[in-house]
Amino acid sequence: MHILVACDQNYYDKWAYNLLKSIHDLNPHDWLQLHCHVVNPDKLNKLDYVDYTTEQYDYVTVPYLQGVRFVVAAKKFTNNEHVMILDADSICTREFTKEEFIDVTSDVTVLKHHKKNAIHPWLCGFVTLGTELFRQDYANNLLITKTHKWEYGHDQDILLLLSNLHQYKEAPQEWICMGKQNPKSVFLTLKGDKHKNNPKYTDQLKRYIV
Repeated sequence: MHILVACDQNYYDKWAYNLLKSIHDLNPHDWLQLHCHVVNPDKLNKLDYVDYTTEQYDYVTVPYLQGVRFVVAAKKFTNNEHVMILDADSICTREFTKEEFIDVTSDVTVLKHHKKNAIHPWLCGFVTLGTELFRQDYANNLLITKTHKWEYGHDQDILLLLSNLHQYKEAPQEWICMGKQNPKSVFLTLKGDKHKNNPKYTDQLKRYIV
């Protein structure tokens, strides 16, 4: 059972370190493995219970950092492994069981935009890979375009492209909420500068940083 995040050094220091720590603090389970992929690391402050992979890349852009986690996941995990991928700017707010984790990761489960007419109805902030071919299909479609030519929203475009083929399940509120904390949710995530630059939202995450 695996949780994966990916980011650059700046995002790791600001967000991912606290996310990984919050998951472990609330869920120090032997069955759960945490993974972090860091692009262009520099003096990485590692957590002992996290498995790290790193890369050096000369063409780092926001679109690359948004999509690289799904390429890493397709290479790192086999189809029968249960994998959850999260945005680094999230926090864990409660414990979850192995049975709950298996239930949500057995299918392709994706965070859905609350607006019905959103350009990107499916969001990459919370994605579970299921146990079939979704991870390979996603990575392969991302990589049809050279990584240095990825444009903003490339990861979301591919997610939408594959939505009918893989019949996503909407991520339940019991697993993730966006912007405003819900006591029932395992994860609270921020979306866009509106959340990440506003203490009204960021202060909610600080409650879970020890």
